[in-house]
Amino acid sequence: MLIKKPSSTLSLSSWVTIGLVLALLITTSSMLILVDQFTRSYARSQAQARLSQLAWQMQEALDRSLGERFIDVKIMATRPALREANDVFRIRGIFNELQKNVPNYAWIGLAMPDGKVLAAVNGLLEKQSVAERPWFKEGRKDFYVGDYHPALMLASKLPISNEPWRFVDISTPIMGTDGKFKGVLGVHLSWEWARDLVKKLVNPTNDRFDVDIMLVRDDGTVVLGPKDMEEKKMDSDSFRASLRLPSGALREVGPDGTPYLTGFARTGLNSEYGDLKWSVLVRQPEQLAMRGFRDLQRQMLLVACAVSIVLMVLVFALARRLVAPMNQLNAALERRAMGDHDVEVPIINTYHEVALLSTTLATLVQREESYLKEMRQLNEGLEQRVEDRTRRLHETAIALQQALDTQRENQAKLEESENELRAILHNANDAFIAMDQNGVVQEWNRQAEILLGWSREEALGRELAEMIVPPEQRDLHRAGMKQYLATGEGLLMNTRVEMQAIRRDGDELPVEMTLGYVEVRSGCLFIAFLHDITERLAFRNSLQEMALSDILTGLPNRRAFAQKLPEAMARAERDPLKMGLLFMDIDGFKQINDKYGHIAGDELLMLFASRLRESVRDVDTVARLAGDEFTVILERLHSRDDALGVARKILAAMRAPFYLREATINISVSIGAAMFDPAVHTTQDRLVAQADNAMYVAKNAGKNRVEVSA
Repeated sequence: MLIKKPSSTLSLSSWVTIGLVLALLITTSSMLILVDQFTRSYARSQAQARLSQLAWQMQEALDRSLGERFIDVKIMATRPALREANDVFRIRGIFNELQKNVPNYAWIGLAMPDGKVLAAVNGLLEKQSVAERPWFKEGRKDFYVGDYHPALMLASKLPISNEPWRFVDISTPIMGTDGKFKGVLGVHLSWEWARDLVKKLVNPTNDRFDVDIMLVRDDGTVVLGPKDMEEKKMDSDSFRASLRLPSGALREVGPDGTPYLTGFARTGLNSEYGDLKWSVLVRQPEQLAMRGFRDLQRQMLLVACAVSIVLMVLVFALARRLVAPMNQLNAALERRAMGDHDVEVPIINTYHEVALLSTTLATLVQREESYLKEMRQLNEGLEQRVEDRTRRLHETAIALQQALDTQRENQAKLEESENELRAILHNANDAFIAMDQNGVVQEWNRQAEILLGWSREEALGRELAEMIVPPEQRDLHRAGMKQYLATGEGLLMNTRVEMQAIRRDGDELPVEMTLGYVEVRSGCLFIAFLHDITERLAFRNSLQEMALSDILTGLPNRRAFAQKLPEAMARAERDPLKMGLLFMDIDGFKQINDKYGHIAGDELLMLFASRLRESVRDVDTVARLAGDEFTVILERLHSRDDALGVARKILAAMRAPFYLREATINISVSIGAAMFDPAVHTTQDRLVAQADNAMYVAKNAGKNRVEVSA
């Protein structure tokens, strides 16, 4: 019986190979597309989060530094020398000392009410009129902060620098001790101040990520940034977004068609002087920001191609191996179909199915040739089952391997992003602490170790309140966290506050803290940035101490006396013991000044103050009001005689000769005393007037004596 030979030119092994290869290519392509879309979106969001964090850090640094400058100007405006406005050399010395401590103060000056500069740092612009300058006009009314502008009057007087001089103006009115307007204190803050902040906070990151940092005014002028953009207008999507939102990040296209990822933040939102606002833009070309993703994409494509090639080779070899016995049987059957009945069907023992098939074929061929068609159908069915089983096994193996590869790649990428963020926070200039809703520390950077004395290993897993919060404030701290978790409201959230923290050695440390809150999959995190303000408080206290001390004698001055007298009167009202006031001056002091000169007069005042301090008790307060006028606040007196005893002791001490450089002189003192009776309502001014009048009674009665007010 002759059977027509099939017309198909493809063998069974070819079809098996083609089917498996197509399935492999479709599966691989689908997985690559899905992984590509996910990793692209994730990489962009991570890059935008990094740029937004950098913009926020720059904004925080600008706001904190500008706030310190405001405090400097306010404290300087309270200095007695500026309020008196009559000693040019002394005022100039104060300005020069401040510029030495803060070099970014390009110019500091005091302008009189008519606009002429009385005194300035290094004498610049002295006796010149600044009446038309905005800082002077606005500074006459109230505290004023002027936005970035080029130098005008000082452009040719300041030292030549690599960059043109640009300033931020700060000014405030100066009121005299009598409450009258004395002039305007003006400060030109050099724009190098902002450039220094960029170099200090951003350059380490810039070297790594190649980002552009820009400060933009509300009118779109770039005041700090790349050289080819400074003092030029810009109108980008990120700039417009920064005018609406406090911070964030987005993708935008530059004027030259280059796509960028840009983080932005807004300065001045929490400042006392909110008129001075800039937009901080931190941008990076998208191609550079996504460089890691592109590298990963290429690696994934290369690996997929390599795996596909290897699998196709294996599929081809396996298909050939599986179909080879079938080809032998097929060849024998074809020859028999062509009429060569002498050809025997071979018995093949390669694997069970083929052995069974060949044996069965041989048996059936021997029995009856009529069964040939049925046997061919059985052979075709067997081939199909083998093909299906092989394909399912390979598809399952490939899918499993790809799923494992994808999981490993995603895990590696997540770990890389986490390590990158941890490195940024770990090397931040401020202490960074993260804690869960129970107040347990989850993150603790290097600056926190240095600032608070606890190592990261010691801090993790411990409650923050037990480590750094003062004991008397711990319950309040815990209650505040519970209130915020319950209501979403808290007094300290997203604000900068000054507080005392406890170091590990038990010492208290003044810090400025910014507290925030973020939600995570496991619950929530409170994050805090702590900044050491020890030097700032020391500087503030030193200025306050200088404002309350007499420069010549070191005694409390009139301002300090005006503070201490009401306090002593209040203590006397609570204490059964009495309180009194001595008012005195040196008899004939003007003649001594005229005869020996002011230097000798100042020397006499210093010696007089020293003896006066030694003549009173530890509980008494000595003050110099002006010239040769001195007062002594007497506390814890049992009777009027106690006050007279102190006065007589002073008289006796002052009768001894005073040895000056120019001469040895003898002086006398006239003292007036007034007693404070809590039962009789007496004001501070009345008590001083009573002691002053008693002193003049002593002078008229012959001097060198003490008189008590009636």
